[in-house]
Amino acid sequence: MRMKVNRKEVGMKDGSQPSLPTNNCHNNFTYSLNLKMRTRKGSLNVKMLKWSVPVFGFMVAVCVGILGSIPLVSAAPDLTLDAEDRFQEELVESDFDSELYAGGGGEIPGDGIFSEGKFQLSPDDIQVHQHKIPNSEDMSSLDSNNPLFPNGDNVVEQQEEKERMEEKDVFAGSDKVPDKPSNLSVAWVTDSMMELSWSEPLKPNGKLEGYRIFYMQNNFTDVVTVKSPTEHMKFALMNLAAYTEYTIWLKAFTWKNEGESSATIVVKTDVRGPFPPRIVNVSCLSEDALYIAWNRPTKFYNTIDFYYVDYRSDQWRDFEELTVNAHADQPDHSITLQNLTTNVMYEIRVRGGTRSVLETDKVFKGQYSDSKRILLQQNCEKTRTVTPLRSVTEFTPQVIAIAICASFVLILMLIALVIWRRCFQGAYYYLDDPPRIPPLVGGTGWDGDTNDELKRAIPAHLFSKHVSELHVDGDIGFSKEYELIQSCSVQDDFSSEHSQHPDNKQKNRYLNIVAYDHTRVRLQPMPGQKKCIDYINANYIDGFRNAQAYIGTQGPLPSTFDCFWRMVWEHNVHIIVMITNLVERGRKKCDMYWPKEGIETYGVIQVRLVKEEVMATYIVRTFQLKHLKLGGNKNKLCKFRSCQVYHYTNWPDHGTPSHPLPVLSFVKKSAAANPVDGGPIIVHCSAGVGRTGTYIEKLQFNRYIHLIFPTVLDAMLRQVQSRGDLNIFGFLNHIRTQRNFLVQTEEQYIFIHDALLEGIESGETNVNKTYLSRYLHSLLSSSYADEKSEVSSLLERQYKLVTQFTPKDFNLASALKASNLTKNRNLDCVCTDTYRVALTPKPGVEGSDYINASFFPGYHRLQEFIITQHPLEATTPEFWQMLWDHNVQMVVVLSVIDNQEYGTFWPPQGEDMDFDTFRVKLVQESDQGCFIIRDFSIQSLQDDYELSIKMVQCSHWPHTMISPSSAVFELVTFTQESLRESSSGPIAVLDRFGGTEAATFCTLTTLVKQMNLESHIDVYMYAKLYHEQRPGVWKNLDDYLFLYRCMEALTCTSNGIPHTPTSPSPLLPPSGTDPFITTTPNILPPNGHMNGRIIHNGNGTVRVPPDGMETVDHSGDPMV
Repeated sequence: MRMKVNRKEVGMKDGSQPSLPTNNCHNNFTYSLNLKMRTRKGSLNVKMLKWSVPVFGFMVAVCVGILGSIPLVSAAPDLTLDAEDRFQEELVESDFDSELYAGGGGEIPGDGIFSEGKFQLSPDDIQVHQHKIPNSEDMSSLDSNNPLFPNGDNVVEQQEEKERMEEKDVFAGSDKVPDKPSNLSVAWVTDSMMELSWSEPLKPNGKLEGYRIFYMQNNFTDVVTVKSPTEHMKFALMNLAAYTEYTIWLKAFTWKNEGESSATIVVKTDVRGPFPPRIVNVSCLSEDALYIAWNRPTKFYNTIDFYYVDYRSDQWRDFEELTVNAHADQPDHSITLQNLTTNVMYEIRVRGGTRSVLETDKVFKGQYSDSKRILLQQNCEKTRTVTPLRSVTEFTPQVIAIAICASFVLILMLIALVIWRRCFQGAYYYLDDPPRIPPLVGGTGWDGDTNDELKRAIPAHLFSKHVSELHVDGDIGFSKEYELIQSCSVQDDFSSEHSQHPDNKQKNRYLNIVAYDHTRVRLQPMPGQKKCIDYINANYIDGFRNAQAYIGTQGPLPSTFDCFWRMVWEHNVHIIVMITNLVERGRKKCDMYWPKEGIETYGVIQVRLVKEEVMATYIVRTFQLKHLKLGGNKNKLCKFRSCQVYHYTNWPDHGTPSHPLPVLSFVKKSAAANPVDGGPIIVHCSAGVGRTGTYIEKLQFNRYIHLIFPTVLDAMLRQVQSRGDLNIFGFLNHIRTQRNFLVQTEEQYIFIHDALLEGIESGETNVNKTYLSRYLHSLLSSSYADEKSEVSSLLERQYKLVTQFTPKDFNLASALKASNLTKNRNLDCVCTDTYRVALTPKPGVEGSDYINASFFPGYHRLQEFIITQHPLEATTPEFWQMLWDHNVQMVVVLSVIDNQEYGTFWPPQGEDMDFDTFRVKLVQESDQGCFIIRDFSIQSLQDDYELSIKMVQCSHWPHTMISPSSAVFELVTFTQESLRESSSGPIAVLDRFGGTEAATFCTLTTLVKQMNLESHIDVYMYAKLYHEQRPGVWKNLDDYLFLYRCMEALTCTSNGIPHTPTSPSPLLPPSGTDPFITTTPNILPPNGHMNGRIIHNGNGTVRVPPDGMETVDHSGDPMV
């Protein structure tokens, strides 16, 4: 800051009043006045006066009290500032130094008395008056009421500082308080949140430091402080009570004053889903009918408008749902389920639903009741018996004596039985009840109400903005948050004495990855074994609103196989999530703890491999477990249990996966597979801390990271679904107190945010095939408005998300090399370096490993397809080299052979085509109407190896992508039937440019497999993955819509519904109905029935709605 100092001396005579005119003062400057009194003995600093000048040209006059010959002065000279109009003055505490200095006369004596002037001055005698001139008068003056002491002089020092008045620093404050804020209103309200907006006071009267929001309910008032004020403020109140009336007002405050209260508003929050009802009767009425009765929930909000009865058989994966209208005057309700299957075990559950009081077309679904199971069989209604009341019998003394003797004998027999078991049956133990889980240290308060911005949950519709802010400046926001998480973990001091026990150290895969004592999993003791046998390197980890929902553990060692399977049995575990490969980068990361085939016995648990299903990014293994030492009078079936291991196989050796969609799909499917009555999900990687934690965080991601990823993902997805917000920072901090090192690197912390953002923006896209038509209708008929207020359909929004990735030049480095440019037919459709198909390079030939071809994933394999352009004459050798190098046994040709631009690239029958290391020969050719089939043989010129290739040319493939044709699925079916026998190589698919036609074939082939095996269809996921791996394959919205139209036609045919769409025009839903969106079982009912409709956020995203919200908000207003 620039400072300018002016000095002026004013001489005085007896009785005169000193004055000093200060002209040419500048507006918006702050001036300081320092007054000194000087005698012949020395000078005395009185104090500095500081003021701001609102106008030009005023006069200051200084006046001090006369000392004369008075030996003692009791007060300091007064400093007065007068103006023609009234001014404000404020007494400010003086910081006057108690030491006085005298020039020329030497140091003042310790008693503070001049030898000649004989006066005393202390800090308490100094008063400084601070003044503000509020008007626009040109002249002000300082008047004196007292003469100066004889022969005295004054020195006035002016200091000029350029500071704007709106800063209103502490030297220019006033006694006035801020005016009341204006325009207080509510933007939106949910059951637990509301967003307030207001404008700043018209007269702040100082620099505003922030606002205090007061919200009162039931005579209890809470206060939230909001800082960093702006002209127009917005703030979301969270963790509010449902269906509660709040009175709200706010005040602005400065550094010293709190302002007036704003006008009050009264807002009532929305209802919430009711508590679970209680099923009181499940009876068999006949061989195909069940009767279910239940009591009303003990707690609900406003009313209960509907009940939802879910039922499924053991043969079904998904629940069917029936809706029952509720009656307010009836506490009990019932329903009869008919047309059921005989000799089948059924599972029943019920929950209530309450209609929103703010949006009447919304329904909040509540919590499920406990599930009930019943076996429906023939003549079951005859087996129901009612036990009659026994008549009262008179007990005679003989009867009493006999009863006493019988009781005594029975007690002796029980004692003998116990002693015999302890002596002779020590090897048997009982597992009737699940083990008692110890309480957690510190509770589960990670998601409580807090004023800490970092620990506060982020509403789903604001999460995109939140992630964008963290990504700016090279992800600096993520770095700061992760450093804070690391520092919090360093401060934790939890004991791990059991892990350090000499008998247990060999059970730890890594010496520094131990199990905290307060959350460790304890195995049930086995008779005759040491106490430390209860140890396993595993900890309980909380989920969202579900304590100890997961068990995080390390990859089992051969010495701990038996302990691992005992833990699975004792905790009734049905799902194990494995996020590591057995060997990574040549190092063993986990031992194979399951039988490769057949049966293996691990301690007291016998494990049998039932089946193994291999997918592109994961494997599902189903096991049957048998307990060999289970004793007691138990049903034999209790000795057998089923368990599934979901093994994610596509985690890279370094870093994180290239795209979050496959990980999100894996998390949802594995979590959905856990039955309602199942125990915690076991999640493990190599060490059981890194990728494990990511699973848990995504479900509410290299060694240490594997474990945490699924945990976090699952919990955060559940929080978004249930409440419409998510708190990654708070949840990760919490579960790090339960198992150390969860989420090991900043890179995985960023991946968690990006994956959850993808899940929120895309919404639920995995649709049950039964409801695909209605889902598509919803995408076509529902609209949203983006930030620019441009309205478009939800299908357009999906297409923008699918194609939002734009490759940079470094992504296409190989394709854009000068030596490779002539090998590309169209530069708008070339391969990215990450997914391009590499050829065996020729020494010394630049670009010899390049061909414009990309790998695509399918349903069963990660590199199931190779998509490429129609070979040029110059690239024909590279094409056949690619088939040879990658063991391709099926080629699909979708381009039209015109013998000009797109000519034949194979040898005619009877002639061979020789290349450097192999020879190509056409064996036979046959025309089958829609297809032309050619069989080729590629023979090695160096050995006896021979590769057989089948080429299918489809001359009727639709190139306009307007409506489905029979040729589409005929080709898909033919290629799949031709490849039923094991084929180790990918399918090569080519069209003119390696673009839309080839990508459409790959997508439909994959979706047909998914539909047949899962009964679900996820067009969005595969379309987006294919665009990421070969940008440009989807040229316009019609290409994307064509995928939906094809699958819609196929599902309607498979469901027995004739359907032949003729154009991609939007199809409106039936009159009186609303479009909806389905979700996968872990978020919504497993049958794909929607539990919530599409919710449009203000930023144009489509997200998974909170639990039970079941309408489309066509206005685009956020509903969470």
